[in-house]
Amino acid sequence: MDKLGLMQRFSCGEIEEKYENSRIFSMFMQLIFTLVGAYFLWDMLPEPTFFSKLDNMGVLVFCLWRIHRQRDIICYVTEKGIIVRRQFMSLREFIDEQTHEEKSLVFIPYENIFSISDDWREIQLGAPEEGGIAVLPIHLQFLSSKNKQAVIQRIKKEQEK
Repeated sequence: MDKLGLMQRFSCGEIEEKYENSRIFSMFMQLIFTLVGAYFLWDMLPEPTFFSKLDNMGVLVFCLWRIHRQRDIICYVTEKGIIVRRQFMSLREFIDEQTHEEKSLVFIPYENIFSISDDWREIQLGAPEEGGIAVLPIHLQFLSSKNKQAVIQRIKKEQEK
């Protein structure tokens, strides 16, 4: 989804920054999917019929798709809040996320963010009172340390206003 589409969908104001997984993690995952894809390609070659190759082709297509998707944007910092990719909770959500990545994006206004967990897998939303906090599982654990610090600084800056 492009910037204009995100701004219209979430009414989040201007998008200031966008972040993706760290380069090291992305390259590592691309290497893993390349090796798995190469194995299934090699395994598929001696198969005699097209139908016996279908399962290997399916895995190969999935690996190519995941190699392509490794550089997806997982966090947008906007003037009114952040847009993050939430963690899928079921196999159906995982499959849906593969073809409709914009469905897993969630807008969180700065004033609703209570804290981000130490492992960057959850954002706690709400107020620090009994029953006032909700937990949203997210996909930010593989951001680079520099980008994590930039996101934290932006949240703190807005919450101080």
